[in-house]
Amino acid sequence: MKTFKSATVLGFCALVALTTAHAGQSSPPSTSPDPAAASSPHQRSVTGSGSSEAPAEGSSAPSAALSPHQQDSVRSDPNHHRMAADHDGADPATFVTKAAQGGMTEVALSKAASTKSSEPSVKKFADQMVQDHQRANDELSAIAKKKGLNVPASLDAEHQAVVQKINNKSGGEFDQAYGRQMSMDHAKTVALFEGATQSTDSDLAAFAKKTLPTLKEHKQMAGKLPGAAHSAGIGESAKGTDKM
Repeated sequence: MKTFKSATVLGFCALVALTTAHAGQSSPPSTSPDPAAASSPHQRSVTGSGSSEAPAEGSSAPSAALSPHQQDSVRSDPNHHRMAADHDGADPATFVTKAAQGGMTEVALSKAASTKSSEPSVKKFADQMVQDHQRANDELSAIAKKKGLNVPASLDAEHQAVVQKINNKSGGEFDQAYGRQMSMDHAKTVALFEGATQSTDSDLAAFAKKTLPTLKEHKQMAGKLPGAAHSAGIGESAKGTDKM
């Protein structure tokens, strides 16, 4: 009887062992670790998970640290918001050069008008231009030289060409050309001197402020000359003599 019981117990144990072994063989293998869970960059590169890794700090890619608005700002011209050339007068050297060239041109043309024109109003205006602009030119030259700024001593080729072109005319044609030139020039001269009132050089700024009222008066007078009414939009000879 004992022998039978022992055999039964051994048989049951063998069955349990066999069942357990079979269950272990049929269970699915454990899932391999997520490659992205690797703790070091080297492990991630080995497992092929580097493609999802965030860009390293300091990346040169625009999208690494910038918003779309910031990226647009980076791509835009950094000089986009710079002031226009109207403010050339604020730069001392540029102002001196443009004002001197323009002033000498005004004097040269007006001296010619004093002798060539037969129109009393033109001759009177021309005489005043010679007087006022020569005085302003001398004052500007004195200020500039004290500061070591270059002052043109004669007309450059461009300004000389304008003077010659108008001088080649005669009679009413000359008066028309001279009046048109004076009207255009003084409109632009006023703009130049207005910019110079903001000059970084206090002496030039003071000179511009003092001279502006006279220039504005010249502009009004020039608007009444023959040919002045047709000066708008006509650039026949404005280039080069656009300053006092």
